[in-house]
Amino acid sequence: MPATIKVLSFDLDDTLWPCSPTILSAEKTLYLWLSKHVPEITQRYDIQQLRDKRRVLKNSRPQLSHDLTRLRLLSFEQLANEFDLSLDWIESAFGIFYEARQEVTLFDDVKPVLDKLSKTFQLVSVTNGNANTVKTGVDHWFDLSLNSETVGKLKSEPDIYLKMQELANIEACHMAHIGDDPVNDILGAKLAGVFAIWLNRDQKQWILDDCEPDAIITSLHELPALLKAL
Repeated sequence: MPATIKVLSFDLDDTLWPCSPTILSAEKTLYLWLSKHVPEITQRYDIQQLRDKRRVLKNSRPQLSHDLTRLRLLSFEQLANEFDLSLDWIESAFGIFYEARQEVTLFDDVKPVLDKLSKTFQLVSVTNGNANTVKTGVDHWFDLSLNSETVGKLKSEPDIYLKMQELANIEACHMAHIGDDPVNDILGAKLAGVFAIWLNRDQKQWILDDCEPDAIITSLHELPALLKAL
């Protein structure tokens, strides 16, 4: 049982909004832009083939797994080299994707619960992705925002949670992390000594043998009562 919880950290993608529809929509917007500005690429590859190429690139660069922005830029550079193109389109292409990637639709339980919790707790956002809390419209709830790119490690490692403790000037026993991913959220938080709450919206089976969440909820609506009980 943790000590009095004072700081709550929240994952972003698939915790505050569904990730896959957000990224798929952004990639469609990007693909349309590519078809107009660098048609050589879209004449050769459809959108799924581009995703597959980027996945292969990611698997070949595990040292960059914490930096999805750099990986996407590298995928553009790879395409430029393949088609003997200049690099002058890459910054604009990434900008198109990045802005579209911020167009999120919050789960219905996010606003009422974070409105309530932000009055009592210090809230922190943590993510492996490149969602921007200002552009996604959630920044007003958070006192701090951290991502794996700036910390240099994925959320499956303890580093981002340790950095959060340092910035919030608080011990691990006074923190709780809420997220949807067993590895990136629960394992990482527990490695840092943080109370880990699994948000299991789809009621999936737990996948890790050597780690378990400290608590499980299926909706953020359950969170205030859980925290009060702690």
